[in-house]
Amino acid sequence: MAGALHQLSYDPCASRVFCRQTPEELHHLADWVCDRDLYGELPSLRAALHLVDPGNDDPRPHIGHQIWCAWRQASWTAGTARPLPAKVVSGQHWLDETRGHPTVLVTPMTMTTADALHTFAAVFADRPVVAFGEGTVPRYGTGLSVANGDTGSIRDILRHLADGGVLGTYADFVYDGRGAEATTLFGRPRPLSSGFVAVASRPGTMLLPTSMKPLDSEQIAVEFDEPLLVQGTPRQTRSARQSMRQLIAQLVEGLIRRNPQQWLLLPTLTFDCPQLAQA
Repeated sequence: MAGALHQLSYDPCASRVFCRQTPEELHHLADWVCDRDLYGELPSLRAALHLVDPGNDDPRPHIGHQIWCAWRQASWTAGTARPLPAKVVSGQHWLDETRGHPTVLVTPMTMTTADALHTFAAVFADRPVVAFGEGTVPRYGTGLSVANGDTGSIRDILRHLADGGVLGTYADFVYDGRGAEATTLFGRPRPLSSGFVAVASRPGTMLLPTSMKPLDSEQIAVEFDEPLLVQGTPRQTRSARQSMRQLIAQLVEGLIRRNPQQWLLLPTLTFDCPQLAQA
């Protein structure tokens, strides 16, 4: 199903058709996909859900969220999308505590990249925000920069953070061909971006656990957990890097368990994703 949703999301013609669907039609489409198991993926999807939440392996809400996110991306591709208002529903005081510190968001992939970046730019409107991107990336607002991950852009990220800025990128995904380090997520091997781990390990940095989800399909709700301050002196030893990888994985797991049906990378627990770097 991932291939079909990708075409609906990014193909110029398909996206213009798909973005015209109503929320009710998206709901009916999700039911139709679940009732027929057109791609033969429901057993593996249930197995993935069981790893995250053994008490709930109904794939219907997850497929509905996948389709909604594809619909949002199709709207961005077709040029008809508008940013959804962002609403901090929990943890505003934790966000405030990070002011003046280099801040790295630790957040799982639950929204399209465009919606996530617009949300970051809105919530941190008074701070510089920088994100990792891949290939050609559009501008998401005057307060947000997107770096492609080369050496020069890493320096740019560190410069933004030194000014009390925020790094907003998905901690649970790294493209194939990028530097990656191995950890585990829900007992399965998982790659983490080497650059993300390095930036998150710098003393004085605050790691801010963050989750996002749609609110009535008209807003994006944002929740923040208590931030963690990285202390000590810079350490590049194997044990220090391993400890940071384990910490990031632990934070991501906790955030995913709250809303496992909305984790877009859920299927990758039980099948290989060609776009994902090897752990």
